Amino acid sequence: MEDGRLGLPSASSWRRYELCPGSFQLEQEARALGQEAHQASTVASERGDKIHLALADEGIELSESENETAEFLRERADDQIKRIFGDEPVKILKEHRFWLQLGGRPVASGQFDRVIYTDRIALVQDYKTGWAEPDPAETNAQLKFLSVVVAMNLGHVTEVIAQIISGPFGVTETRFNLSELAHAYNDIVGTLRKLRDPQAPFNPSPEACQFCPAVNICQAVKDLILPIARLQHKALPDGERASQLLTECELLENHINSIRDYYAEKLLGDESYMIPGWTMEQGPPRRIVTDWHTARERLEEYIDSGDLNGAESYKIIAIEKALGKKLRLRGTELKAKLAEILNGLLEEKYPEKSLKRIKDQ
Repeated sequence: MEDGRLGLPSASSWRRYELCPGSFQLEQEARALGQEAHQASTVASERGDKIHLALADEGIELSESENETAEFLRERADDQIKRIFGDEPVKILKEHRFWLQLGGRPVASGQFDRVIYTDRIALVQDYKTGWAEPDPAETNAQLKFLSVVVAMNLGHVTEVIAQIISGPFGVTETRFNLSELAHAYNDIVGTLRKLRDPQAPFNPSPEACQFCPAVNICQAVKDLILPIARLQHKALPDGERASQLLTECELLENHINSIRDYYAEKLLGDESYMIPGWTMEQGPPRRIVTDWHTARERLEEYIDSGDLNGAESYKIIAIEKALGKKLRLRGTELKAKLAEILNGLLEEKYPEKSLKRIKDQ
């Protein structure tokens, strides 16, 4: 594998492995068939990758927004180092992969964003660049795995502190002493045994299936969601059956999205690949402002500061609405006036192409 995991289990998928041990062997099959789900890159994942590389001092060029996120995360993470270590000299590792070995052979690995350590303590920091709330450090299976392999590879430490560093959700932290690390190690080895079992069970659930590479070929998922298509109710149920139905719907939605993503990637990656009646369609461009500081100075000549503050998200549609209300303009006249005010500060960005049915086919 190009990412260095050698086809072995990794920390980033550890929660899925705990929930659904059978998914590991099935993801190998999906990969061999070329039907691995959730592989298409997205704007959000590409943004996160760039920010992670910048935080690892890889010299990546970032946009203004990306740089703001990176600097905020760096400052927040550095504050934690100061809180924990004070002025004590520390060593730092960034974007490094540690291996878990059993019987002298590598069996699993985890790549951390940053580890700061002394002769006694190791601090594992994991950056989250998105807006989805991460599992807190106290219950985060990825951090548990990383803490164990860090302790094993830095054998002198007696305590591992693990943190999730997020912009919108702050910092969560958990600590492992030697006894707790031993308990976590036993949990990990137990999970590894289940992954190797030819009869490893499948336990589909929204959490387990959300990013599973094997969801497109998983019969357990198909069997679970099949009842949705043949509900034996004249009306939608209540109570426990309602709860079960909503769970099935979530699984079905994820399964359908994965199928669409698979065919979208095929169409994007191979110009000769055709699906009758379907195409990848480019959506309309989205207007963005390249310099909001200058834009605000110009807009304040037309729009009250209070109205601008009310559009603090800086969505063009909100700014346009406030301008139209002030100048009594609508439609194309309003768009033209906004373009005149923000001349040189507006760019059009096209969204990613999406899978669409061709009309009349």
